[in-house]
Amino acid sequence: MASSIRAVRREQERAERRRLAYEKAAQKQAALEAASSAADEYDRLIEALTGAHRVQLERRDWHAVAAAAPPAEPDRSAVQEAAARRELDAYRPGWLARTFGGAKRRRIELTAAVEDARARDEAAFEARLQEAEARRAEIDFARRLVARDPAAVADALGRYTRLGDLPFSVEGLDLVFVEGGRIVAMIDGLDLEDLPDRSVTLLQSGQASVKPLSQGKVLELHRDAICSAAVRAAAECLAALPVEAIEVVMQTDLLDRGSGHIGVTPVLYLRAAAQALVAVNLPRTDAAALVERLGGHFDWSRKEGFRGIGLGELDVPAYERGE
Repeated sequence: MASSIRAVRREQERAERRRLAYEKAAQKQAALEAASSAADEYDRLIEALTGAHRVQLERRDWHAVAAAAPPAEPDRSAVQEAAARRELDAYRPGWLARTFGGAKRRRIELTAAVEDARARDEAAFEARLQEAEARRAEIDFARRLVARDPAAVADALGRYTRLGDLPFSVEGLDLVFVEGGRIVAMIDGLDLEDLPDRSVTLLQSGQASVKPLSQGKVLELHRDAICSAAVRAAAECLAALPVEAIEVVMQTDLLDRGSGHIGVTPVLYLRAAAQALVAVNLPRTDAAALVERLGGHFDWSRKEGFRGIGLGELDVPAYERGE
């Protein structure tokens, strides 16, 4: 009896050890997965901040649309109804159909088929009418865009760009229309305080290493994020608008060293030509280097970060900030 009890206890102890080993392994695996997830999330965040410009630039040919002739009004057609009616008129029931009532049912079916065909003709006409109206509206919209109509430009940026899907790059956008056909996009970029101040990397052990970023690294990250957003905004505008060049001003909150107040300040100006951006392999470029290569203007140092720039010398007029 005692031997049986000891055997039961040993089995229970082995089962408990197996359970504890399983839980320990599960906890270790969960910790590894959590660490990997945290590192991946950090990498995705950095890519979103500094790689927003890594897109393919594909332009819409609004000039071709604007030059197209508007479609003529579509004609109504009764082709399907006429075919159904001919079938009804040509119906000649045989003796069997006349005797057992099949002729009446068949005439009812053919009459219904005429009505159905008439409805299909009408639906086809309405579809052609809507298609023509949509094409006329597209041509009219393209002509307004080519003429730099402000409402059409703003509408095109809302409908044909993904600027609204870039919360890490673009927090707001205003447009300034300058005499001579110039368009300046005033972009609210990410503020310094919104950037991550710690890095997360995955060690060979599978553990996550979380380390504070140096001030210089955070300032460098801010520079790269602002430059990336500027190039992405320029690419999106050039893709959606019938312009050969777009001007971008990036703004961010900066401390005014004189007054001690924090306010929205222009920190980067970029005039990007469509020809120049099309010739660049954007997915493989460094944003800050590209901005400098394109002749962009900004004042940045690893010690202090961005300083405000004056827009007057860049011939960008003052404007009332949109809400």
